[in-house]
Amino acid sequence: MSKRHVLSRGAVSRRAVVAGGIGAAALIALPDAGARAATIRGNAAEAEAAASDTTYAFAYGTLNAAPHTGGSVAATPAPAAGGSSSGAANAQAALPAAVPVATVLAAAPVTSPDQSSTLLTTLDPVTGGQRATVTLVDKKTLATTARGTFDITGIPSGTNILITPVFAPGTTTIGLVLAITEPKPAGTMRKIDPVTREPGNYAATAYTSRHALAYFDTRTSAITGPFFLNDAGTLALTTVAANGTDLFVMTTPEPRPVPTKRIAAPVSQLRAFPHGSGKARFSVPAPGPWPGGEPVVTLASGDIARLVNGRTVQVFGAKDGDLSQHAVAPISASRAKPSAVTMQTRDDGTVFLTKPGIGKAVIADPGRGFRCVHEIAHPAPANPGGTPWSKAALSADGATLFTVGDARAGGLAAYDVKTGKLSGAYTGGEQYTGVYVMPSGSLLAVSGPANPRLSFFTSGLSPAGTSDTDMQVAAVY
Repeated sequence: MSKRHVLSRGAVSRRAVVAGGIGAAALIALPDAGARAATIRGNAAEAEAAASDTTYAFAYGTLNAAPHTGGSVAATPAPAAGGSSSGAANAQAALPAAVPVATVLAAAPVTSPDQSSTLLTTLDPVTGGQRATVTLVDKKTLATTARGTFDITGIPSGTNILITPVFAPGTTTIGLVLAITEPKPAGTMRKIDPVTREPGNYAATAYTSRHALAYFDTRTSAITGPFFLNDAGTLALTTVAANGTDLFVMTTPEPRPVPTKRIAAPVSQLRAFPHGSGKARFSVPAPGPWPGGEPVVTLASGDIARLVNGRTVQVFGAKDGDLSQHAVAPISASRAKPSAVTMQTRDDGTVFLTKPGIGKAVIADPGRGFRCVHEIAHPAPANPGGTPWSKAALSADGATLFTVGDARAGGLAAYDVKTGKLSGAYTGGEQYTGVYVMPSGSLLAVSGPANPRLSFFTSGLSPAGTSDTDMQVAAVY
């Protein structure tokens, strides 16, 4: 909303609040425990190969106690494969501790479609504005493979900038959508001092958001833009996607009172921008919930799909934005309890959807109107909502579904995708909040407030090592 009033008498600035809240994030890099998992299985050759081909996992979240108001990146060396073992000793072994290698993250990281690299974004003050830096990090070596910078100038002090990056599949382009929220004086207002409880006049500030686009070429490190869009008075939150030719941006105008003094609910707009351009090729209405957080993917056809209210898939045609809607029956049930729904594309063109609040995971075929190919039912976990959102994950071959355990037993569970039957379980008493499949096939489970917060498992659900971190983990990349 454009009218957000803040107190000016010694109050914490909005910029500081954002930096201490949304921006107080961290990123740590952890080695895939594939080598340790192979050792537990007693396969020395496989362990040696895994140790020489380690891919790091990036855990992103909020530090419990951070020495700065930004984010950080930390790395840890891969564990040695070691000799043969029964697995009992390795089950309790801790992985090497993470060490910081970068600071002040401005946005959540984004991983490339082929899972080989991760993009990090930072913001730093410069004269008259802010400088954005985008850095591409190789997930095997943690080396920087590309870096670019650009400045956003001519903006007032206290301006907040949110950056949403997206990889354009099949290209070397990364689209960057900037939400620029600028403060403007808005007179004075009568308020009660929250400390003294005495009334007084305070300077008021109004915040108005607009957007800009930039494009980062990972091959040359060149930046095109920024292009400032003529959309002042839109909400800062966006939904962003890209295919091989276009950047798709969904925004919403601010609600405004109509003559009857009622607030009219605005309809979001989806615009398609050819890569490298700030001029939309088309703009179409995007009915449904306002953008910002709902799952969105690029289909094999190049069309854009988003999961609405955890029940319906909207598909926007890449050519002209033509809209079609598809109900996915197994996940259409509605529950009052929040559920961390997800949607991911797979190499075979199908889409993997999860709705842990009702204990359902689905593989659907977009080419057949999102018809269900496989449906797996599992007990709902203790905490189906909240981060990490990955409460269930598919093996690389799509044959096994791994889920966090149910509310009673906790642990992890494995299901055969074709039959939907339980094929394995680990019940160590821990209630995990998320689970991820690593490139080696090993698993990474995330705990809540208890340490160790990161636990590795073999694909057979045998413990393969742990790592402590002073972080509330929101996602793993």
